[in-house]
Amino acid sequence: MKYWRVALAFAALISVNAEANMFSLFHQLLKSVQNSHSVKNEQVEPDGGGGDPAGGSTDGSNNSNDGSNGTADSGYAECMESVSGSYDTRCMLTALADEVIIPSYSKLATEAREFSADDGVLANYCSAISSANEAQAFSTAEAGLQDLVKAVQRAEMHAIGPATDNGKALQYRLNSYMSGPISTCGIDSIAASENVDVASRSLNARGIRALDYLLFNSDLTHTCAPQVSATADWNELSESDRKIARCNAAVAIAEDISDAADKLQSAWSTTGGNYRATYLEPSNTFQSLQATTDSLFYLEKGTKDAKLGKPLGIITACTNRTCPESVEAPYSGMSLQNVITNIEIFTEMFSSNAETGFDAHLENEGWPEVSQGFKSNLAKAKELAESIDSSVASQVAAIQTEADETECTNAFSNPDTVSESLPMCTLYGLVKRVVDSLKIDFVTIVNVDIPGGSQSDND
Repeated sequence: MKYWRVALAFAALISVNAEANMFSLFHQLLKSVQNSHSVKNEQVEPDGGGGDPAGGSTDGSNNSNDGSNGTADSGYAECMESVSGSYDTRCMLTALADEVIIPSYSKLATEAREFSADDGVLANYCSAISSANEAQAFSTAEAGLQDLVKAVQRAEMHAIGPATDNGKALQYRLNSYMSGPISTCGIDSIAASENVDVASRSLNARGIRALDYLLFNSDLTHTCAPQVSATADWNELSESDRKIARCNAAVAIAEDISDAADKLQSAWSTTGGNYRATYLEPSNTFQSLQATTDSLFYLEKGTKDAKLGKPLGIITACTNRTCPESVEAPYSGMSLQNVITNIEIFTEMFSSNAETGFDAHLENEGWPEVSQGFKSNLAKAKELAESIDSSVASQVAAIQTEADETECTNAFSNPDTVSESLPMCTLYGLVKRVVDSLKIDFVTIVNVDIPGGSQSDND
C-alpha cells in the first residue's frame, strides 16, 4: 500500500495540462507496481464451481435475457457464487452487461421502433400538418423524440464491441455528432427527393441531429448550392408542402435509426450475435475491461469537450471566441439534457449496482476516498446541470466580449462557485474534475490505459 500512496501523491503533483509523454512515463512506472495487485481477484477456478461464472452456460446461452422486455436477468449473483472474495472484475462486467448495457440497448430499440412506426407519434404529426391538430400532434411527437434522444445519448457511453465495429458505423447511424459537422444540404436533399434510400446517404445527414434539423428548424429554405439538382425547385414549394416533406424525411431517418438500434440490441442478445458471451469470456476479461473504460472516456471527448468546451470556446479546437456551430442540438434546445443524460449513464456504469461497480473496484484496491470523490463530483455536476434554465446555445451567444471570456475562464477554473451569468462554464469545470480523476486516479488504480486521443487535455 505504501507504493500506492507514494505513486498517487506524485500523481497529484502532475498538472492536468501536462504533456502526454510525462503522464505516459508515470503510468508505465505505476503498472509494474500494480500488476501483482490488481489481478488478484480476476482468476477463475478451473471448473468455476460448475457452469459459467458470468451467469450462463459456457456459450453464454443461459441465464441472460435479451432485453426484449426492457429488463435483463443479471448473472452477477451466480458469478459471485463461483469465486472467492467480495469483488471480482468479471462479475462486475457481468453486472454491467446484464443490468446496464443490454437493458439500455433494449430501451433504445423500443423507443426507436415506436417513434418510427407507421402509426407512431411522428407519422401522426406528419398527417396532422396544416390541420387544427398540428400543434398538439407536434407536441406529442416532440415528447417521443425526447425519449428517443435520451436512449441514444445513453448508448453513447457504452460504445463497446458491435457499436465500434466498422468505424462506429452503427453508433454514428444513431448520432454522428462525434464524426464531424452535420450536412444540412444532405438532409435537405433527402427531404426534397422521393423514395430515398437513407442507408445510401452519408452518416452526417442521418441520426438524431438530422431529426433535430428537420423537425425544429423553422427556416424552410434549403441550404444547398444552386447546382444541386435535388433541391432546385424546393424553395418554390408551399410552406405546408415543405413541412410535410421534411416530416416524411424525418420518418425515413427515424426508421434508419430504428434499424441500427435493432442491430445493436441483436448483437448483444443471446439469441442473436451474443456479444455478451464474448464480452464475458474469461480469457477476454482484461480486453473487456479496457474496452469498457475506453467507452467511459466519452465523458471527456463527447460530453466535456464537444458538447460544452468547444461551443463555449474553452478548448483549443475552437479557434474563435466561441463556436456556436458546434452546439449538438441547436434547433430543439436539447443539448443540455444530452449532457445530463451522459452524466446519468456514466454514473450508472461507474456504480453498476449496490454490490459491485467501478466504485467497488476502487474500494477493493484500497481507495474508497477516490470512489467517493467520483460520486460526489458526478452528483454536483448533475445537480448544477439540472438547475440551469438556459440552453447551451444561449450561453454560447452570451459570450460576446473579452470580459465574458474571462468570466467563463474563472467559472470553469473555480467550479465550487457557480457563475450567475455563465453557469454552463461552471458545469464544464465540474465535469472536468471528473475527467481529471478518470485520467489519473482511475486508470492507475484500475490498471487500464487511457484511450488514444485522451493522453493530454486540450483546454
